[in-house]
Amino acid sequence: MTDFAKGPTRLLSLSLLIAAAILAACHKSETPPEAGAPAASPANSTAPAAAPAAPQASTAPLKVVALGIGKSVGADHKVPAEADTFAPSDTVYASVGTTGGSPAAKLTVRWSWVARSGAEKPVGDETKTIAPTGDTATEFHLAKLDGLTTGDYKIEILLDGQSVATKAFRVAK
Repeated sequence: MTDFAKGPTRLLSLSLLIAAAILAACHKSETPPEAGAPAASPANSTAPAAAPAAPQASTAPLKVVALGIGKSVGADHKVPAEADTFAPSDTVYASVGTTGGSPAAKLTVRWSWVARSGAEKPVGDETKTIAPTGDTATEFHLAKLDGLTTGDYKIEILLDGQSVATKAFRVAK
């Protein structure tokens, strides 16, 4: 073949190579999105934008993560200033912090007066059924119309019947 005849063949080969490259770029294969990542959508899509996803309920098991006692609780059911000594006329507030979720958990508070010998005398208890879906606080309180007896006290927290936290405090004149 002469050099003159090779020119159009080279030109045709080069044209086919360029066309194949353009065609390959137009049909670029996309890698699938990572698990949990949103799929890409075309820019000229007329589909309505998806609404933001609602927060999902916690799937972690419910557990007690905090116990605070004080002379008051805030609107968030938390004790703003912890205390360990109270007057007989005070109301003792307890804030039990939980995390995780449960459709119906039983949160119990047991209040006891502790004798010098170590023996405990129950002075009150309360159970609340809660259904949290994340971090929350539950409030309990102890008060007596004629005042609390002076001495040492203990608060015990039970979650579904299992003791999960205790704290000591004192009532003094």
